[in-house]
Amino acid sequence: MEASLFHLHSSTFAACRHLDTQPKRLLQAMKNRVVSSGEKATSLRYNLMELAAEKNDVISLGRGDPDLDTPAEIIEGTWRRMQTTPSSIPVRGLLELRRSVANHYQITKGLDFDPEQEIIITNGGQEGLFLTMLALVNPGDSVATPDPRYSSYDQAIGAAGGSIVEIPTGKDLRFELDADDLRQGIQGAKILVLVNPSNPTGALVRPDGVQRIAEAARDLDIVVVSDEIYEEVVYDNQRLLSTVACDGMRERTVTLSGFSKAYAMTGFRVGYLVGDPAFIDAVERIKAATSGPCPLLSQNAALTALEEAPHVPAEFRTIYQRRRDCMTAGLDAMGISYGHPGGGLFMWADISPFGVPAEEFCLDVLRQTGVLMFPGKSFGQKWEYFVRISLLAKEAKITEALERVGDHIEKLRAGTR
Repeated sequence: MEASLFHLHSSTFAACRHLDTQPKRLLQAMKNRVVSSGEKATSLRYNLMELAAEKNDVISLGRGDPDLDTPAEIIEGTWRRMQTTPSSIPVRGLLELRRSVANHYQITKGLDFDPEQEIIITNGGQEGLFLTMLALVNPGDSVATPDPRYSSYDQAIGAAGGSIVEIPTGKDLRFELDADDLRQGIQGAKILVLVNPSNPTGALVRPDGVQRIAEAARDLDIVVVSDEIYEEVVYDNQRLLSTVACDGMRERTVTLSGFSKAYAMTGFRVGYLVGDPAFIDAVERIKAATSGPCPLLSQNAALTALEEAPHVPAEFRTIYQRRRDCMTAGLDAMGISYGHPGGGLFMWADISPFGVPAEEFCLDVLRQTGVLMFPGKSFGQKWEYFVRISLLAKEAKITEALERVGDHIEKLRAGTR
């Protein structure tokens, strides 16, 4: 009986491959929404990474995964917590972890959230972003995003059937999202994605700017998805004002954050969403039908980070700021303009004086010098003459990379490349 059932299903699946059925068309439509949204941007980066993997002595200033090790106290504490395991895990995540997230918000931002009703643990920030868009966006809705931006937003919005309205940034190499530009460019969008600090530019919207964006959001009656994954990586003793802390924004803000950047825990895949109870209910239903709860190991690691290693983000921030200063000094010496990063893990540099599109520039630099960077067009079609440079390498490696790229640029200027 089992063999005949398998044979029946195999025959059915084989037939479906040759039939233009309604389900097949629906699946293709979903694929097109996800793949076409940000596909070229993603492929540009992955093509360069594949080429880099074939070379020796590459200095990677491309990807955004922290190069620092997860602190030993987090690894050890996670192992200790794994010695006792619950019989089941709520889809929303361990209540102890949600309470710890709520406590983090109370201590660092003076905000009180109900851990049972207003917080859900996700499989990293990436899942949090997709769940948010699936919960908020209806087919045909428009979502406003800053330009440039990370391509995952395109894919998540596309998966939900939405479209993107780009809000320009970059006046005078200042890439902070501006409330006036938002008001002028919103074009009927119902949701704004605010990434603060920014990936790819490192721009930090300062507290007064966040207040103006919040005022615009209230006037325009839009929801703000505040991606604060880099909230602990803010430089020069500045502070990040969370959108949800602004007057009248609690009921219209979803906050996304996680542990990958602040604690070097990328591989654990654990993040969280904070929002209105009705929103959390909707996300829980979607998550229950897709991934279920975040793995216990990852949740215990996040809990350990918050409870036993609260000093780590500041220590990492000091390291990243030194790297930023090293990078800016090197770019200044080469005469390359850039948006000054107030936070985050990246720099956004203008290579237009060399007259070489960024795709060609990054490919040539990788082949000839072994330094990996990403072209600006992988973060928005208008950015053909910009490159994103990661700060995720030791200072000695950053210095060496700058020397290699500097030699390449001298050849460009001399016309001998």
